[in-house]
Amino acid sequence: MQEPTCQYVMVRDIRLRYVDWGGDGPVLLLFHGDMRTSRSWDAVSRRLAGDYRVIALDARGHGDSDWTPRGYRFAERVNDLAAFCEALELRQVIGVAHSTGGVVMALCAQRHPGMFSRLALMEPMVVVDDRFHKMVAGREHAERSTWKSRDELDGYLKQHPATSRWHPEVLRDVVAHEAYKREDGLYDMKWSSFTFNWKDRDGDHVDLKPVFAELGLPILFIRSSGHQTRIKELNEVQDGIPDFHRLTIENTGHNMYMERPDAIADSLKKFAAGEALPATV
Repeated sequence: MQEPTCQYVMVRDIRLRYVDWGGDGPVLLLFHGDMRTSRSWDAVSRRLAGDYRVIALDARGHGDSDWTPRGYRFAERVNDLAAFCEALELRQVIGVAHSTGGVVMALCAQRHPGMFSRLALMEPMVVVDDRFHKMVAGREHAERSTWKSRDELDGYLKQHPATSRWHPEVLRDVVAHEAYKREDGLYDMKWSSFTFNWKDRDGDHVDLKPVFAELGLPILFIRSSGHQTRIKELNEVQDGIPDFHRLTIENTGHNMYMERPDAIADSLKKFAAGEALPATV
């Protein structure tokens, strides 16, 4: 089974880690959301690597990239992503992103024309306001979940109502690559509580509706069947925007690419090739 190589690059005075699955096809860049890492994409990447050069990035404060105390406002996240693409000389790449990562990638495409040729966005927040930021900011000071071993973490994920829906291959990848052993001997997940600091979230508002309207790129907006009501603002977006497509992944929640990696990979292949997609898979 193909596995990626882990690489590092210095941009904007921080070290970013990424995994490169190799290949000579078009570049497909995968970008995660909050509290995840590049390795959450491994199952999808294995299904795409034969046809594309797949690269997945650890955002600042996640995975094995630097965990800085600050630097998590959207403008700074966009600058990180753009600097990464420039360092690797990535142009006209097919961008795929989830949740908060999708907000960052859409803004990056707006501010850096030519960097992306297509965008596949999985449930980004169409509108990011104080209500959202206040909802998640409590995670900065919340007690972190820890486990005594990777086996204990594996058992926890298999029993948890949300993560028990993840594909078995994804569960193995998360346990192997998204957790680390702390100095106190306990296992924790690879994301920094700094990413939720209120100073970087206070007033950091985004509205993607006008962004989608001006991008001029083919956009695939992927929704899970379990969270469609969270994307109500999307109904104001689609009309009048050429090459804007919606796809619902049935029997999934917000982390749909971790629950049905085969469906996501197949849909991304069709979208990248410009093929017609159904409304639901």
